[in-house]
Amino acid sequence: MKNIEQLINKILENRVLTHVLYWTASVLLWAIVGTFGNSNKWEPLVNKLCYLPAQIVVTYALIYYQIPKLAFKKRYFAFIASFALSAYVGTVLARFFKIYVYEPVLGLGGEQEPISDILTNLPSLLGQYMLWVYLFPLFTVVVKLIKDHFEQKQKMEKLNTDKANAELGFLKAQLHPHFLFNTLNNLYTLTLYKSDKAPEIVEKLAKILDYTLHQDKNEGIVIDKEIELIENYIDLELLRYGDRLDFVFNKNVSNHSAKIAPLILLSIVENAFKHGASGDHGRPKIHIDLSTQGNQLSFEVFNTKPSVAQTDKTNFKKGIGMNNVKRQLALTYPNQHQFKVEETADTYKVLLIIELMPVMAMS
Repeated sequence: MKNIEQLINKILENRVLTHVLYWTASVLLWAIVGTFGNSNKWEPLVNKLCYLPAQIVVTYALIYYQIPKLAFKKRYFAFIASFALSAYVGTVLARFFKIYVYEPVLGLGGEQEPISDILTNLPSLLGQYMLWVYLFPLFTVVVKLIKDHFEQKQKMEKLNTDKANAELGFLKAQLHPHFLFNTLNNLYTLTLYKSDKAPEIVEKLAKILDYTLHQDKNEGIVIDKEIELIENYIDLELLRYGDRLDFVFNKNVSNHSAKIAPLILLSIVENAFKHGASGDHGRPKIHIDLSTQGNQLSFEVFNTKPSVAQTDKTNFKKGIGMNNVKRQLALTYPNQHQFKVEETADTYKVLLIIELMPVMAMS
């Protein structure tokens, strides 16, 4: 079956061969159908072959010039003139082959009509030949239009998918430099003070870099791996803030095999530290609840906010970060997520619910 499919695809890639096979099939089909109730079994084949040159002329005129170049571009007068000319040429060809090939081959005899009469006898051309010349070409036009419609639809779907994937890649790329900037900045500060925590930060950072540089290329990551990434990031932040941070991370994962798009949850956690704990010299609070039930993931992140507005040297504003997350969710989980933000003067809470089902970015 696979070899047959490969052969068909190879044939379809050869345009000339495809057209030859198409017209050959039309001749054979006409000949086979015409044999029913016909005492002369060769008559349908000869008849079809006599009409074939005319049908080929009018078919290609229609599908490659008259419809796409004239009708679709609203050049209606030129379309009518071109159609009339091709109809005249087609019917003349059909009548010529009928008189000078069909009748002699079948031994019908009789006096042959002069070519001048064929060229000028419009009532005979239109009345006897117009329908038979255009019957199969019109069917071919319908097939071509349907084929073009589906090809155009596939191209648009691929274009939209490629555009969405490119945008998704851009959004992810925005997050990585910001995260690395913060972590390396923390490491730099600890090394200045020759802190014993510096090696631990390097180890955690190495694990996170391995995740972002390799696992992020996967179609989706199991939830346990994403949790491990979040925990490594949290450990780095806790080394920075110590006991002054009121931090809680509750996990209740029932479906450990469920997959999730990488780094979306981390972005929300990072936002809580960046705009919650950072700049708050009191006792900031960050509470995270993560749970799964079946294929549904629930992720809630609550943080207090500092009383004094913060400056952002990385130009990664809270609005940009959350808009980035929202856009990633829209691209990765269309109609399969809920994202809510509840903000007051002192607190900020994000609630995210995702249906962990196969989606565009993981298909």
